[in-house]
Amino acid sequence: MALRLATSPLAISRTSPRIIAALRASSSTHSRVYFHASRNAAAATGKTAADVTEVYKAVAYKKPTLNQLHGSYHWDFERLLSISMIPLFAASAMQGAHPITDSLLGVVVPIHCHVGFDAMITDYLHPGKVGDFGNKAFSWTLRGVTVLALYGCYQFNATDIGLTELVKKAWTA
Repeated sequence: MALRLATSPLAISRTSPRIIAALRASSSTHSRVYFHASRNAAAATGKTAADVTEVYKAVAYKKPTLNQLHGSYHWDFERLLSISMIPLFAASAMQGAHPITDSLLGVVVPIHCHVGFDAMITDYLHPGKVGDFGNKAFSWTLRGVTVLALYGCYQFNATDIGLTELVKKAWTA
């Protein structure tokens, strides 16, 4: 709608030739015009129009290498991990505390949380947003926390009351 209004004969007669050329070029599939990055907006901030539009240039995309382990097998592992939690929680609720279900829960739940947080880091804390060092720092911090959580679940199941009894006591407290 805005493009039609801006390219009407009345609007074209009042605009500069540079804007007209940009509007005509914006109808192609390869370029865009960002109307909020106009010369007036640039003048108000003390920048040139080129400085304002520089922010909106597309970042070069690097095609990742194909890796089936991180592709379909990764997706299958995530689904299997999520679905395996249903019978584990059901068995813990019906049977009560048992070393096998507590051990499996002590492994499956931290790994499930790791996969979810890793997806969050991949989607929202990517190198384009936080830089390569920041992305690696978040990833290695998550790996360290996951290892500590696995070790903590092992210690809690081996030397204390176990995860199922912990949840029962917390539920009735």
